Amino acid sequence: MGLLEKASNIQTEEEPKTVVLKTPKPVSEPDPIKEPKKTSKKEKKARRTKRKKAKAPREQKTLPDGFEVATTGQRITRRVCDFAVSYGWSVPMLAITAWGSNFNPTPFVMLGLALIIFNLYFMPRYAGNRSVGNWISRTRYVNSRGQPPIWVYMSLKGLTTVFVILGLMTLLTLTSGGFPTSTSGQILSAVGLILLIPPLLDYTMYKLRKESGQGLWDSVFGGVWLVRTVKSTEAKGWLKRLEAIGDFTESKGWLADQETKD
Repeated sequence: MGLLEKASNIQTEEEPKTVVLKTPKPVSEPDPIKEPKKTSKKEKKARRTKRKKAKAPREQKTLPDGFEVATTGQRITRRVCDFAVSYGWSVPMLAITAWGSNFNPTPFVMLGLALIIFNLYFMPRYAGNRSVGNWISRTRYVNSRGQPPIWVYMSLKGLTTVFVILGLMTLLTLTSGGFPTSTSGQILSAVGLILLIPPLLDYTMYKLRKESGQGLWDSVFGGVWLVRTVKSTEAKGWLKRLEAIGDFTESKGWLADQETKD
């Protein structure tokens, strides 16, 4: 029995052990990396372009309600009076100069500058936004809101005569003596020629817009019209005397009730 047990033990030791092999888990392949799509330049421009807002149509500037356009007689009276006050001094000075008399024009020039400042700066700013010609002709300026324009409007409009005179003098000088060679002379000549541009634009725009009567300065300041006005009850002192002159011009029929489209 002992031998049999030993033999059985030897057989059991010699039997090979069965090894169980573990199957490896399948390794998942990594997801392919997606390349970024290249946007074309046209698509980028399409994204960048913003939608343009529709522009609202501009409202045409018209004469406000409650005002009447000045008559032809009132316009002529205003122009004559304003020219006489602002530039009347230049007429005798030019006449004496053309006559060939030897005189000192400095007093005339100083007086003229004082009158220009008085009628084109002081009156519009401190006398009810009206020049001497406005007071005598019973007129005043109003914009599309029914308010008087800023005093700069009347100053620039009144300086049109100065621009024309200086521009014409520059042209006459250039035609007779030629273009100057010095730098200062060239600058003065250029300035003199540039001063002719506003009057030319004003005249051209007035002709093109004859129905509305809007020139350069009228359009720049948003639409300005010369309208009728009644006798002011608040006028005192020397302004009351200007109103008295207005009564005289009206009694003579110079402020004729003949409407114009200007």
